[in-house]
Amino acid sequence: MYAFFKGKIDKIYNDKVILDVNDIGYEIYIPESEIYTLNVGEMVKIYTHLHVREDEMKLFGFKSSESLEFFKKLITVSGVGPKAAIGIISKVDTESLCVAIATENIAALKSVPGIGPKMAQKIIFELKDKVLKEKTDAIQNKVKEVVNPNIDEAITALEVLGYTQKQIKDVLAKINIKDDSVEDIIRKVLKEMQKM
Repeated sequence: MYAFFKGKIDKIYNDKVILDVNDIGYEIYIPESEIYTLNVGEMVKIYTHLHVREDEMKLFGFKSSESLEFFKKLITVSGVGPKAAIGIISKVDTESLCVAIATENIAALKSVPGIGPKMAQKIIFELKDKVLKEKTDAIQNKVKEVVNPNIDEAITALEVLGYTQKQIKDVLAKINIKDDSVEDIIRKVLKEMQKM
């Protein structure tokens, strides 16, 4: 309904601002990380999403359209409401979150306050295809950096040992192998397999 507002910052709170647009004050909830960059009296353009529930209507806003689009994706995940979504974006920038989702980095998502292991898996499961479909060149390059080039070789070696690709990938999603050698990846995966 409201794509964006252009106006002057009238008041700043911990989690929201009052934006004066032609003498009408709009209460807009904004990520903490963005609130610190705003000043009273400053002219700004804020991209918004109007969230409507039976008992309330709230405006959520962002300084960039990319953050707004990512927020909209997050609230499509069952169990992630707008308050939780804005809390997530407050703690980690959207590009890093996209990379974590695209590379199925559960550990990175779990490090965000409010996201447990189940929610991290749910976010990856429900958003990975969307993120991969729309990811920018910058995200694509970061995904390449994050993905360890030794993974494929390690998977092949583990398959020879009789493990299925699904079993191997399930374990890889749980462990940090960013800079590990082929041998180290195999060792860590086998150690996890023994626990199962």
